[in-house]
Amino acid sequence: MSELPVREMTLYKHGIGFFRREGEVEGDEVTLTFRHDAINDVLKSLVVVDQGEGHVRGIRYQTPLDADAAQADSSIRLSDHASLRDLLRDLRGRHVELRVDGETVTGRMAGIDLFDVEQAPLDSTLVSIVREPGNEVATYRLSDVRSLRLLDARAEHDLHFFLDTSLSEDLSRTVAVRLSEGSHRLVVYYVAPSPTWRVSYRLVAETDEQSDTGTALLQGWGLFDNRFDEDLEDVRVTLVAGQPISFIYDLYSSRIPERPVIEEQARVAPGPVEFRAERRLAKRPPIQAMYAGDAAASAREMPAPMPAAGLDREEAAVQPVAEGQEAGAFFEYRVTTPVSVKRGESALVPIISADIAYTRELLYNGAKLPSHPVVALRFANTTGLTLERGPVTIVEDGEYRGEAVIPFTKSGSEVYLAYAVELGVRVVERSARHTEMAGLVIREGYLLINEYQVQTTTYMLENDTDQDHVITIEAPVTSQYELFDTPPPDAETATERRWRVEVGARGEAIFTRRERRLTSRHEQISDLDYRRLERYLRDRWLDQATFDALSTLLDNLAFIEQAKQEQDKLKAERGEVYEREAQLRENLHALKPTGQEGHLRARVLQQLTASEDRLDAIDTRVDELTRQIEQAEARIKEILTELEQKAGG
Repeated sequence: MSELPVREMTLYKHGIGFFRREGEVEGDEVTLTFRHDAINDVLKSLVVVDQGEGHVRGIRYQTPLDADAAQADSSIRLSDHASLRDLLRDLRGRHVELRVDGETVTGRMAGIDLFDVEQAPLDSTLVSIVREPGNEVATYRLSDVRSLRLLDARAEHDLHFFLDTSLSEDLSRTVAVRLSEGSHRLVVYYVAPSPTWRVSYRLVAETDEQSDTGTALLQGWGLFDNRFDEDLEDVRVTLVAGQPISFIYDLYSSRIPERPVIEEQARVAPGPVEFRAERRLAKRPPIQAMYAGDAAASAREMPAPMPAAGLDREEAAVQPVAEGQEAGAFFEYRVTTPVSVKRGESALVPIISADIAYTRELLYNGAKLPSHPVVALRFANTTGLTLERGPVTIVEDGEYRGEAVIPFTKSGSEVYLAYAVELGVRVVERSARHTEMAGLVIREGYLLINEYQVQTTTYMLENDTDQDHVITIEAPVTSQYELFDTPPPDAETATERRWRVEVGARGEAIFTRRERRLTSRHEQISDLDYRRLERYLRDRWLDQATFDALSTLLDNLAFIEQAKQEQDKLKAERGEVYEREAQLRENLHALKPTGQEGHLRARVLQQLTASEDRLDAIDTRVDELTRQIEQAEARIKEILTELEQKAGG
C-alpha cells in the first residue's frame, strides 16, 4: 500500500482507529490491502475521493468462499506436503515442457509412479511424459526435474485460480478501487480495529514540611502502536478521549439468512432521560476532637498555580507536542509534530505538561481500606484539558512515593489520588443502630407513630506520629437517610461525603456521624396498655392532658370488656334457666293436684316462680349493662374526637 501511505490517524480508547491515506497513482485501478479482522469495518466505512481530474468508478473485492467449495471445479488441487508431485499428477494429458538435467523435453504428461516415497520420495518417484514429436514415452526421476512450464491454457488458468484461492486464506484481504484512466490524487478514509491508545502520567513535586499544599508538575504521555504492515512516516496523530458507539457488522460474509415473520406493533413514546449533577460544598475548617470547637488553625487554602521553575525536576524540560480541544462529546489531543513509527513498534508522545496546585491529605474510607488512612493528593484539573484515565507515578523530592490511577476527568473537576498508606495513623470504626420516637398522631382510633431508624458510626482516630494530622473521613451517601446531629460535610458529591478531622501528634480524636430515616407505623388504640402509655408520657411524646384522656379511654375500654363478659355470663345463665323451666313444666303436667303429688306439684310451682324472678333480674342487669356500654362507647368516641381535634389544631 505504498502508493497510498497513511497521512493521518485518529485513535480511540475502545479499539478502533480512523485513518486517512493519500497519494498519487497512475492507471485505472489501485489495490488496498487490509488485515482480515479489519475488512468488516473497512466495508462499512471506506470513503474514496479523487482530488484530481479523474473519478472513482467503483470498488470490488473477492467474495469469501470455503476453499474446498471454491476449488471443487478446478482440475488442479495441491496438498501442503507434496505440491510438485500433486501438480504433475493433475497435469496428466496436458502439454508441458520439462527441463531435465540441461535437456528440454516437450510433450504430454502421462503420469507419475510412486515407489519408496518414505525413504527417498524424489528418487523413488518417476515422471512419465509422451515426447513430441515421435510419441516416445520417456521416464525421469522427479529429483532430476529442474523446471516445469505449462503449455496448456486451461491448466495455467486452474493453477493460478488455485493459488489465488489459497491466498484468500491468508491474514490479509484486498480491496480494488476501480478508477478512470489517467493520473489520480486519491484520498482514502476508513475505520479499522486498532489497539487502544493509552496514557500514563507523572506527578513531580517538592514538599514543604510546614504546609500540605504546593505546586507540582503534571506530565502526561500518550502511547500507541503501529499494527500496519508498513512503516509510518510523518503521520499526524490525534488521540481521542471519549467513547463513540462502535460495533462489528459482518458485511464481508455472503449468506441468505432465514427471516422471521414480524407483525405490526403499537409503539409507546419513551419518557425523558434525566441525569443528576454532583454537588460540591465550600471547604470548612477541620473538625476538632469530639466537636470540641474550632480553636485549631483554619484549613489552608489551595494556592493558585505558580510556575514550577523552582522545582529540581529533570522532566520539566519536556514540552508537550499536542494541542487539546473539545470536539462535541469527545476531547482530542492533536499531536502537532508528525510522528514516524516503524512497523511493529510503539511510540510515546508528551501530550500534557502543566503545573497544578495540590493539597496533600490523609483520606480514610473504611469500605476501601480499613484501619488506616491513605495519603492522597487532591487537585483541581486546571490544565484546560480533559484527563483520560491512566496510571500516574508520584515523585516527591526526587523520590518515588507511590502510584495511583487518574480517572477520566473533565477540565475544572477535582481529582483525588491515593498513593500510599499512612501506617502511623489508626482508625477504629464502629457502627450501631437503634430506633427513636419522632412523634404521635391520633386518628380514627389509631396511634400513628413516626419513628427514626438511627445509624450511628463512630470513628476513633489514633495518631502515633510526631506530627499533627488532618484526617479526611469519607463515607457513602446512604439512600433515604439524612444527617443529623453531625457537622455539615466539607465536601459532598452524589455518592460520598467528606469531613476533615484534626488529630494532634501522639493524640486521639473521635468523630461521630449520625444518620436517620423516618418510618411510620400505626397501632390500634384498643391494643394499648397502661405501661406503654406511661412510657410515651415519660418520653414526653404525650402531654399530661392527652395521657389522662387516653387513660380514661382505656378505663372505658376495660369497663366495656368486663361488661360484655358479664353480659355473656348472664345470657348463658338465662339459657340454663329456660332449660330448667321447661323441665319443671313437664314435671308439673305429670303431677296430680291432690295427695302426695299435690305437695310435689306445689314445690314445682314454687321453683317456677323463683326461675321467673331470676330471669327478670337477668334481663334487668343485661339491659343496665347495655346502657352502661353505650355510655362508655359514647365517652370513648367523645375522647377520640377531642384528641383528633387537638392534634389537628
